[in-house]
Amino acid sequence: MNYIIGDTIRIQATIKNFAGVETAPGSIKVSVKQLDGTELLSSGVPSLSTGTTAQYYYDWTVSTGLTVDEQLAAVWSWSGPHKKKKLFNIIPIL
Repeated sequence: MNYIIGDTIRIQATIKNFAGVETAPGSIKVSVKQLDGTELLSSGVPSLSTGTTAQYYYDWTVSTGLTVDEQLAAVWSWSGPHKKKKLFNIIPIL
């Protein structure tokens, strides 16, 4: 999916254990990076979706400093060595 630079998007993640059961981590954060490693968001604190055990979201405004089509990575990190990465595309307003 493509998102427009300047829009606010919702980044979501559900944390589950190896048995597939939602399991809340001790701590969790989200960052957004360009594929060259440049951080656009560092250590964002996500919100827990109401009525869930481990479904998190973070509303992030795509930086207007970005001016070209590119792919970004949302990286979720939580207690221990765990990480989850999701790639998404951004485009400028035409």
